[in-house]
Amino acid sequence: MSELLFGLREVAVEESNRINDTTSYHSTTTSSVDVQRYPQSEGHPVQPANLEPLERKRGRPTEAGRIERQEQILDAALANFLEYGFGNATVDRIAADARVTKRTIYNYFGNKDGVFTEMQGRLAETVSGDSQNRDTLESLAARIVFRLHSAQMIGLHRLVIAESLRFPDLARTLHDNGDMRHVARLAEHINAERGQGATNRAEALYALLLGEDYRRRLLGLLEPITAGAAADYAHAALAHLGLTDVPER
Repeated sequence: MSELLFGLREVAVEESNRINDTTSYHSTTTSSVDVQRYPQSEGHPVQPANLEPLERKRGRPTEAGRIERQEQILDAALANFLEYGFGNATVDRIAADARVTKRTIYNYFGNKDGVFTEMQGRLAETVSGDSQNRDTLESLAARIVFRLHSAQMIGLHRLVIAESLRFPDLARTLHDNGDMRHVARLAEHINAERGQGATNRAEALYALLLGEDYRRRLLGLLEPITAGAAADYAHAALAHLGLTDVPER
């Protein structure tokens, strides 16, 4: 009986040693794998690059930083609207492309509609500028023609036409922030240079600046206009309405 007990004791000891060795091996292996996966740098783990947050919190952003961030969002929004349409563009995708959080977009613009409105206003400013610009009526008219024929503005107008039945506010935004803003700037210059009747003549001038060529451009039948051709086109429109002292070229 004592020999049997001694034998059982030996088996138990061997089994215990085997389990301890296995546990030690796995612990060492796991530790090695962890070290390879997340190497240490001065006592701190180096996080994988793809886990880096899109925005770093570095205190309150400066005014220049806020403007730059808004520009990034509006650039990303324009690209998304032109590629996917207004209905299919998402705040998630715009935020990802602009490398900001969705909360940042909501803080700045409220929602996707607000992003579109601000984007349209910015584009309109690049077309007709503001009251601080020292344009002549003719240089303003030439810039309006040139910018309205650009790929960005043509793409935006096509987008609004395609989606205006589903999203009527898009058409209203384009009209109010775009077309009427250009008319108002033309009226300012006509009033300054020519006197009364500015609004009616500004509307007639704007219609001529768009004209048949713009419609053909929307349909993809014309290539983008050059700056020189835009200047000639604007001069002809002004001469037709008697808004220039220089004969038509």
